[in-house]
Amino acid sequence: MEMKDVIREKRRAMGFTQEQMADYLGVSAPAVNKWESGTTCPDMAILPALARLLGTDPNTLLCFHENLSKEEIAAYGNEVAETARQGDIEKTMELVKKRIKEYPRCGALLYQMATLLRGIRILFSFPEEKVEEVQALAVSLLERAMECEDKNAADLSRYALAAMYIQEEAYEKAGELIEQLPEYQSIDKRQLQISMYMKEGKNQEAAELLERKLNSLIQEVFLMLDQLATASVREGENKRAWELAEYSQKVMEIFKWSYSGLTAAFDVALEERDGKRCAEILEEMLKALENPWTMKDSILFAHQKTKNVEADGSDTGKQMIKVLLASIEKEERCDFLRNTDEYRKLREKYSSVIGSSDPQGTEKGE
Repeated sequence: MEMKDVIREKRRAMGFTQEQMADYLGVSAPAVNKWESGTTCPDMAILPALARLLGTDPNTLLCFHENLSKEEIAAYGNEVAETARQGDIEKTMELVKKRIKEYPRCGALLYQMATLLRGIRILFSFPEEKVEEVQALAVSLLERAMECEDKNAADLSRYALAAMYIQEEAYEKAGELIEQLPEYQSIDKRQLQISMYMKEGKNQEAAELLERKLNSLIQEVFLMLDQLATASVREGENKRAWELAEYSQKVMEIFKWSYSGLTAAFDVALEERDGKRCAEILEEMLKALENPWTMKDSILFAHQKTKNVEADGSDTGKQMIKVLLASIEKEERCDFLRNTDEYRKLREKYSSVIGSSDPQGTEKGE
């Protein structure tokens, strides 16, 4: 929050008019108006009196606090996401830089902004040079976050960078970052918190935390099953790979994650370079995305608030279809699949969806 906003909010909270505040401080009403519009700032000499009048301190007026609350970071994130959704990547990057300039050592903000930029790079189509700029900015923010005092943000940033390096096959860099991460801890304070809530009769709080923990565990199981199936193919255990893929689908069906349940099978078919089977599974995945899953669809997540992005499932589904097909167009391991008639027919079938949400009106690779 900027000084002008702090002054205005504090004044209103105290019940003062601009004229009253000006009279108490011995300044003109237009001067107070300029403070609140951001045209000018109060003189340093008047800050202590202004702070006392508003029931606060000079540091608060100057917005001199290093860290932000989770709510403030979320609000900044929504602001950036909405700007990106409007299709202005230059304005999006400038907004990110502005927020980071205001809080240059806030690790949680650095990590959040980097994560948003990486998502924007995937979700929206921009000229290649802009994609590279967004990626470079995200990497620089993660590198800065690794050096901050917020250990959680630093570790999350190391994890994100290591994952990126693995994707780029920069294994030495990834290994160095992995070595810096803490060892896996089986102790989870969330379970203690849940037990305490249950003992205190805070059932809603317990349910919310249980659902969040369940969601993270499901994500972990899903990833492990997918990777186990892929590893099995590479070991020559193809039958076992397909059994694991089938098991993954059954597990995901319990949670109504139809799309996620198909990804292990798709990866196995990719490893086998079976173009026809890949296309068949891909078609099922695309159909599932036409009606994407949201938390409100499952009784397992009844206490979780749905995000605005879930308000229009059809738009979300179209965007996910676009992202999926865009990844197939770029990935080297999908080269053989792109050359099959089955895939070409699928791409043609969804051609209107692919071009429907491009903010710049430009398709990459065309």
